[in-house]
Parts: sequence; C-alpha cells; structure tokens
Amino acid sequence: MSLVPEPLASIYFSLVGLVVGSFLNVCIHRLPLGQSVVRPRSRCPGCGEGIRWYQNLPVISWLVLRGRCAHCKRRISLRYPFVELVSGCIVLGAWQIYGWTPAFPISALFALGMVVLFFTDLDHQLLPDAITLTGLVAGLALAWFNPFLPG
Repeated sequence: MSLVPEPLASIYFSLVGLVVGSFLNVCIHRLPLGQSVVRPRSRCPGCGEGIRWYQNLPVISWLVLRGRCAHCKRRISLRYPFVELVSGCIVLGAWQIYGWTPAFPISALFALGMVVLFFTDLDHQLLPDAITLTGLVAGLALAWFNPFLPG
C-alpha cells in the first residue's frame, strides 16, 4: 500500500513527464549540434532572446503565447507541446503499469530516450550516442527487473 493516493500520484507523474518533455525538446534541438543541454538557458531560435521561466512552462506557455515567441512573434513549432504531452503520457503510463518498482523509472527512461531518438532522427538522420548507449543500458536493466518477460 502506498502513502500517496493514486489520483495524486497520477497528477504528479503527469506533471513530471511534462517537465521532462520540455527538457527532451532541448536535447532534440541541441544534441545533434554538439551543444550543451544545460547551458545556456533556452533562447528563441529566431531573435536569440532568452526565454523567461514563465514562458517555458510545458504546454501552458505555448498555449498562452499562441504558439509564438513573446519577443519576435516567430511561430513556435507544435512539436514542442506535442513532445511534452507525449512525455507526460509516457511517465504516467510507466507509473501505472509498473508502480513503485525499479522497472518504473527504467522503462520511462527507455521510452523517453526513444522520443529523443525519433525526433532527432527525423530532423537530422542522426542517432546520438549519448541517447543510444543510455537506451542500451536502460533496456538491459529493464529486462533484468521486469519479471513479466519470457525466460
């Protein structure tokens, strides 16, 4: 039995997934260019203006800004909120399937890595080693911790 009520945990993990999705967008954009995913802070690719924290809230900011940069009004791709929503669903789904087991974070990490690989490959025909090798380790760990796999 868990100390956290299931509906509250579902909301929490959905929000965590949305935030992780925002970070995945950074990875999708920067890893193929050989840039750091940590610094500098997010900037508009059009005008180079820094994005404030309240303009970087997953999905909500895109809706509030109507899919445009707050400074130069350049369109922001629908892909950004899409990746965030998919990531929210992945984390929530992994938690609902595996619960509080080691398979939960490992399966979520593996699936989130697949999101980064998919969109990076779509844009650049490139699969970054940082993601593929992490996915390899996560996949092996998931096979180890998942009692439902055959054999």
